[in-house]
Amino acid sequence: MGILAVLFDAGDILYNKPRRKAAIEKFLKDRGYPVPLANDPIAKEMRLLAHAGKIGVDAFMEWLMQHYGVIKKQDIADGIKLLCAQQSDVSFFEGVPETLHELKRRGFKLGIVTNTFNPPSEKMVWFKSVGIDQVWDSYADSCELGIVKPAPEIYMAALDPLNIKPQDAIFVGHAQKELDGAKAIGMTTVRFNSDLDCINSDLQVNAFSDLLELGPLSSEAAPIGES
Repeated sequence: MGILAVLFDAGDILYNKPRRKAAIEKFLKDRGYPVPLANDPIAKEMRLLAHAGKIGVDAFMEWLMQHYGVIKKQDIADGIKLLCAQQSDVSFFEGVPETLHELKRRGFKLGIVTNTFNPPSEKMVWFKSVGIDQVWDSYADSCELGIVKPAPEIYMAALDPLNIKPQDAIFVGHAQKELDGAKAIGMTTVRFNSDLDCINSDLQVNAFSDLLELGPLSSEAAPIGES
């Protein structure tokens, strides 16, 4: 049948948060605390628990500040305020709105599969700022579902409402485990803005707009009868 749908990770695929790391490091340095590890596996695991709704956002952020070594109550409160502000400080990658609208024009269904504790209503505000709040046909949110990637159920939560089989869909991601999870259920995988350890996928693009040039998504391959 060919590709009928394209599912996207959200963070580090549609947008990133380029100022977050520097802002947190400055906050800690200014108050005499050590700079956190670049890739902290303990913090990553706790973040996934928050993404799955196993712990509340405020509780996670308070834990994170304490994990960073912050001990003063006022510093913890100020740190949580900073973390909250940085959550919504997003920058969309070049070509995202134009590419998504062109994929819709070509007849593809578009969906999101996201590990997040930011509710869909909040992300839709971000999307509206660049005109992509109305392009989505499905939205699988880890916190609402209580499931995080790479569990197969979260990908299927985005595909089932579309009545589309995994074999007829593409997943665009940046993390190897998440791409592997999509591949395991039969989806075609595309990596973009890859993590350092992300080296395997069916296809790869260097710019977001390059998605339009991929064989399965080119105008010649667009679903018949769709516009």
